[in-house]
Amino acid sequence: MNVAIIGLGKVAELHVEALRQLAPHTLVGGWSRSAIKAEAFCARFGGIAYPSIEALLDDQEVNAVLVATGSDSHFEYAKRALMAGKHVLLEKPLSPVASQIRELAEIAKAHNRVCMPSHNYVYAESMRRLKAHIDAGRLGAIVNFWAIYNKRHDASIGQPDLTMRELMVHHAYCMLYFLGRPSHVYATGTNVHFTDKSADDQLMITAEYTDGKIANLWGSFSADDRSREPWSCYFKVIGMNGSGVIPWDVTKFDGESIPFWDDATYWDSFLQVQSYFLNDCLARLSPPLSTLEDAYDAAVVLDAARRSLQEKRRIEINYS
Repeated sequence: MNVAIIGLGKVAELHVEALRQLAPHTLVGGWSRSAIKAEAFCARFGGIAYPSIEALLDDQEVNAVLVATGSDSHFEYAKRALMAGKHVLLEKPLSPVASQIRELAEIAKAHNRVCMPSHNYVYAESMRRLKAHIDAGRLGAIVNFWAIYNKRHDASIGQPDLTMRELMVHHAYCMLYFLGRPSHVYATGTNVHFTDKSADDQLMITAEYTDGKIANLWGSFSADDRSREPWSCYFKVIGMNGSGVIPWDVTKFDGESIPFWDDATYWDSFLQVQSYFLNDCLARLSPPLSTLEDAYDAAVVLDAARRSLQEKRRIEINYS
């Protein structure tokens, strides 16, 4: 499989590093709105700096496309790539509009192509093993779930909905991966760090299930957890017969200027998502571990959480 990239920002670099480990010659090239940026990226990582999106999609050597632009343009580029006959790995959040995710599923089906959400957290081996134990019934009936993230980001990045859109989407699709659909949510948020005081930098979403389970989703861009056993990125599932915990900050390294880029599990998740996309979805026709349907559900859950923030009340989730 030959892969090209639409959108050549920092996340694209993680994907390229993963592709280099899997198969050094898989990357064909990429396109960016900035020709200078595209030339610099391809000079560093290899491949063709396409002069236009049309040139990339017209290239018959390209079998699959990674869409790693801003979320507002994900739908447009994924749709165009699918209609051009390319398989698509689509960065999160797939779209700010839930109905567009369903439309992508219809387009992918009509063109017999794979459109896989890059929900990289669930592809980490530790997450997959915990899910296998849950599915095998070794933890018994699940009682509660925790997804916790505490990483200080620069205060200047703050803007309304950033924390919900860019961070809590991870919590939502991980919750769906482990527990399935909740029935209700209640959300609260505050600003303690961002320069833009209208932007929440801490969010808590409590999700309820009809069988009594509760999921607790905490996300903060305001401060690091510096304690002995930090909740930097941390998942816990508690069942009647057993429990599982997954801390991500196990192997760390220096020299990274972006929060969370010093975490080896985070880097490895990009390798694992690329490996699954190429070797399982495309080569073996296996379904994604987190599907477009899951991405739609995550978008609906977050829309309900936004409504809860506004109305300051518990919201029933409507998935229709």
